[in-house]
Amino acid sequence: MDHEKINLLYIEDDVVDQMAFKRLVKEHNLSYQVTFAGSVKEARQIFPGNNFDIIISDFLLGDGTSFEFLPDIISTGVPVIMVTGTGDEDVAVKAIKMGASDYLIKDVEYGHLKMLPIIIESSLQKKLSDYKLKKLSIAVDQSPSMLIITDNQGKLEYINPKVTEITGYSLKELQSENLFKHHGTLNDTKVVDDIINTLGSGKSWQGTTRHRKKNGEEFWESTKISPIYDDDNHQIGYIKVSEDITEKKLSEEAIKSYSEKLRESNASKDKMFSIIAHDLRTPFNGLMAFSDILSNEYDSLSKEEIQEYIGVIKDLSRNTFDLLEKLLQWSRLQTGRMEFHPSNIMLFNLVNSVFSLLMANAREKNIALINRVDENLQVFADQNMINAIVRNICSNAIKFTPENGEVIISAILSGNIATITIADNGVGIPSEKIEKLFKVDTNFTSSGTKGEAGSGLGLILCHEFVERHNGTIHAESEPGKGSRFIFTLPVQV
Repeated sequence: MDHEKINLLYIEDDVVDQMAFKRLVKEHNLSYQVTFAGSVKEARQIFPGNNFDIIISDFLLGDGTSFEFLPDIISTGVPVIMVTGTGDEDVAVKAIKMGASDYLIKDVEYGHLKMLPIIIESSLQKKLSDYKLKKLSIAVDQSPSMLIITDNQGKLEYINPKVTEITGYSLKELQSENLFKHHGTLNDTKVVDDIINTLGSGKSWQGTTRHRKKNGEEFWESTKISPIYDDDNHQIGYIKVSEDITEKKLSEEAIKSYSEKLRESNASKDKMFSIIAHDLRTPFNGLMAFSDILSNEYDSLSKEEIQEYIGVIKDLSRNTFDLLEKLLQWSRLQTGRMEFHPSNIMLFNLVNSVFSLLMANAREKNIALINRVDENLQVFADQNMINAIVRNICSNAIKFTPENGEVIISAILSGNIATITIADNGVGIPSEKIEKLFKVDTNFTSSGTKGEAGSGLGLILCHEFVERHNGTIHAESEPGKGSRFIFTLPVQV
């Protein structure tokens, strides 16, 4: 069969009417492949198994009416054109209500046949349109994306099943929602303003938005909202197409977090290698150089020179040991091998113990070490870590305080938190350098008032030790007016 032809079943028991239709097809060279059936019975036999594009049927047949088989044909989706006797419009109306595509009223001059090609074409086009609409409707309903259609004011008119599946809300529950207010719940006002302004200019908006499900769970969407226009280019609403990207968002954040940790880890390694390569190498070079002088030139040196060199070796040894101790602490902390054992500690006694260790350094510059901590104040902390915090900050304070200065430690109790302040009246720190003090990926070091060396590692350790106690640490300073290092520790009540 020629596939370009319309496969047509004409059910008509009047042979004259059949002949008239054949003549019409021939005279107008219509591309029809016509099959005739002269009765209800014959129509029932012919229709199954044949792929007819359209059915034309007279109402009253020799063995019954077309209403006997019309519902079965219509249920298959094949268009049916009903042809009735003159004036029998009630039958035609009933056929249309049953699902017929169209109807014709017969006339004795067969004028109705001239209308058939037009009605056939119209019925087939309607079938094609209906099929496309049905296909589109199925595609929308089965879409893996969430689809929302609103009126021109943003009021929701339609949601596809995917919206309900992901959010838990039905259309009835969302009908009171406004598209723009809906986006303002968890998103910044700048995002909502951008959506309104973009759509107001007739353009589509695309971006990432955050929402809340019916069960209270939050999720992220990749969202595109576009205006909808009718055939006259009048805006009639909006369509929103979105996808749940929560897992992707969480993965991106996890990757970002991992990258940041990796960056910090690499910065830690770089810092350690830098200290080993420079800060450790330099004092060892000094130790070897002055040891060589004492060893090779001892007999030619004066007593004063020998004492001077021994003093230098002593200072270098002490500084190198301090640096090594910090490196070991930091290494153990980074690898998770530093144990954390908090207990109740009398802070006043701990400060006095640290002051005893630093007294020699302070005396060299006539610096007063003042303990103003309440003798009864207890903090709940790891003694080794807190000892290191106080020792490092106090050591720095002595280093950067000129002769005849002072270093004061005080504490204030507020609820279950103790705020400890270590203040000096030293040289101070420029504001742009304060933020670099506790960062491992920056290299901020400076020499003390007597040229004392430093690696910058001590404050980084202090920062990590304080964070291990869920506390905070920061510095306040002004050049020429001293510095204040403030950190918090928990108090067990």
